[in-house]
Amino acid sequence: MNAIAEVLPIDLKRETIVPFHTFLWKVASRCNLNCSYCYVYNLGDDRWREQPHFMSESVARRVAQRILDHCRAHGKEHFRIVFHGGEPLLGGFSHIETLVTILESTFADSGIRFHVGIQSNGLLFSEALGDFMLQHKMSIGVSTDGPPKYNDRYRVDHQGRPSTAALEEKLTLLLSPAYRPIFAGVLCVIDIDSDPVEVFDYLDAFNPGSIDFLFPLDNHDRRPRGKEHDVRVTPYGDWLIAAFDRWWAGSGKNRVRIFNSIVRQAYGLPSLVESLGLDPVDLVVVETNGEIEAVDSLKSAYNGAARLGYNVFDHDFDTVASDAAVQRRQLGANELSETCRQCHVVNICGGGYLPHRYAAANGFDNPSVYSTDLEKLILHIHYVVRSTLAAELESVTA
Repeated sequence: MNAIAEVLPIDLKRETIVPFHTFLWKVASRCNLNCSYCYVYNLGDDRWREQPHFMSESVARRVAQRILDHCRAHGKEHFRIVFHGGEPLLGGFSHIETLVTILESTFADSGIRFHVGIQSNGLLFSEALGDFMLQHKMSIGVSTDGPPKYNDRYRVDHQGRPSTAALEEKLTLLLSPAYRPIFAGVLCVIDIDSDPVEVFDYLDAFNPGSIDFLFPLDNHDRRPRGKEHDVRVTPYGDWLIAAFDRWWAGSGKNRVRIFNSIVRQAYGLPSLVESLGLDPVDLVVVETNGEIEAVDSLKSAYNGAARLGYNVFDHDFDTVASDAAVQRRQLGANELSETCRQCHVVNICGGGYLPHRYAAANGFDNPSVYSTDLEKLILHIHYVVRSTLAAELESVTA
């Protein structure tokens, strides 16, 4: 039995598998930054030391073929690749070019479309890479936690030096008219000691395609800052509410995925993020050595938490999709704790992100350590949206 299956709560299985749609390739297992909150390097899982520094051509070819077989078996006409790390650009432009060339040659004449995105710290972006990405219709997302006084608290290099100045220089290039079409958006980890309005305004000024606000990858054993003594307090919910109010009061032209997801789900539409809602999770991770794993943020829970026990040389993706640990993330409310199943916002919260539910005493059979924050945010967004719609309806019918 794999590591996740041993600590997930309910022994259920789907009659049919859900094919994967998003394939996260860990194309580099090292990074040029040393962010203090990084789940890969600084939260307890040290298996990155065993990984090759970069995904080889032989692994990439095997992954691509496995994906092709998986898509054909399930009649999938399109899918998504995310190059991830570590820092995926650490191998240089030629490494990215090789990986994309392998994908394109594998799927040539297959009729199956795919999009390649890169999630990066942005520090190694270049004109050569930008030109290549434009040519191949790729996109790139950048991680930043806001203005320098916040971003440089945690996002530093291996000598402890700040990273914002170098990133802003690269963003100037990325946001130039030539390369703006490939700019997908920003990821921002919430720092409750920062000013949420100031952070939102800073990120919004880049006019990104989307903004992702992420909860720190803590859990019931390693409690988030501000919730050390009482998980019922809501500093993260309060931070997000302030950011939401700023977003809602403005033009709202830039999508904020956690906010949009909550609004969408209230009207029966699917969530935009894996961490909210009850829709089946259709994401899988391939490490640099070809190991197939569950969502890699599980590494924040304990050493080996993401391990499934499969690899692209010995196993196909249907085998992985049939695994009980994978399918338990596709069972909706049935796989959640009893507390979550009784909650009035469970259809939107979805129990919260899986890594946030962990406790050594009972695995993932818990609500998210951020459950009260999520409940407060969800109720606030519902109230604001309903009030706005009611006021607009009254104005047109008066």
